[in-house]
Amino acid sequence: MTQRKNTGGESRVEKLIRFFKNMPAKTPDTSEADYTGWHQSEADYQKQQQQWLNQVQERKKQKRPGHDKKRK
Repeated sequence: MTQRKNTGGESRVEKLIRFFKNMPAKTPDTSEADYTGWHQSEADYQKQQQQWLNQVQERKKQKRPGHDKKRK
């Protein structure tokens, strides 16, 4: 199968490649980065993870609307 060439002699794929190569690079704004966890101790990390896990388990325990309906 051959690729069709447009009148400019450049295929659509080649144009897309050129387009993306010429796009300006966007880097994340470092002023909004969260570096608070960099100096976190293992105990603090484990405590934070346990709190998160407890929240997840509590949400799972909550009854969802329509959850008690019988399925056909």
